[in-house]
Amino acid sequence: AGALQPLNGRVCSFSEVEPELQLPHTKDRVEHKLPRNDTECQSMREGLERLPRMKQRAGTELRFSHIPKQTYPPGATPEQITQCSMDFSYALERLLESRYPQEALHVLGELQFAFVCFLIGNAYEGFEHWKKLLVLLCRSEAAMHTRRDLYLGLIAVLYHQLGEIPPDFFVDIVSQNNFLTSTLQDFFQFATGPGVDATLRKRAEKFKAHLTKKFRWDFEMELDDCAPVIVELPEGFVLD
Repeated sequence: AGALQPLNGRVCSFSEVEPELQLPHTKDRVEHKLPRNDTECQSMREGLERLPRMKQRAGTELRFSHIPKQTYPPGATPEQITQCSMDFSYALERLLESRYPQEALHVLGELQFAFVCFLIGNAYEGFEHWKKLLVLLCRSEAAMHTRRDLYLGLIAVLYHQLGEIPPDFFVDIVSQNNFLTSTLQDFFQFATGPGVDATLRKRAEKFKAHLTKKFRWDFEMELDDCAPVIVELPEGFVLD
């Protein structure tokens, strides 16, 4: 957690910010060609422009791993782009190589840290990262065939995390847009598919049954596999 927590060692439920420019006196604003604060605003826009531009105070940022928006390799063909937009294994492997080259299981520690930040620290940034990291892990089908221990660990982590969340929390945040059930539905589909390690498949099936019984979540709804996947092609890419 030391490599993830803010440099000041404190996790806050709100961002600590400061002005980009320190302009405490009228003469300072004049030097930067900004309106004086002791004159009347002529419009709402002018009033908003007079407000100081804020930035997050250095040393207070949570130092989570960067999850790239581009999930496909440079120079990928349209077929590869489509495949990588459905299976995030390429993006997951890049994250593991850059942040956890010695031990891939440490990414589960980051998932845990993000979870603690939003559940106990009330830091919404922690929830957003937990969600993004969980989506990346759960929708990496190829990685489930090669990283058995990572996904056995993921099931154990999620089992304990979901046991700690208060029931009303699902109504407020987690169930928003059906995020968790749809993400786990993808995970169970991939983890119980052909070619997956037998132990991982069995553990996933038991976890699925546990969640269905405890939360009454429906993982049996048909996935919209036939729907077209819309992907963004690289700038300047032209189809023949």
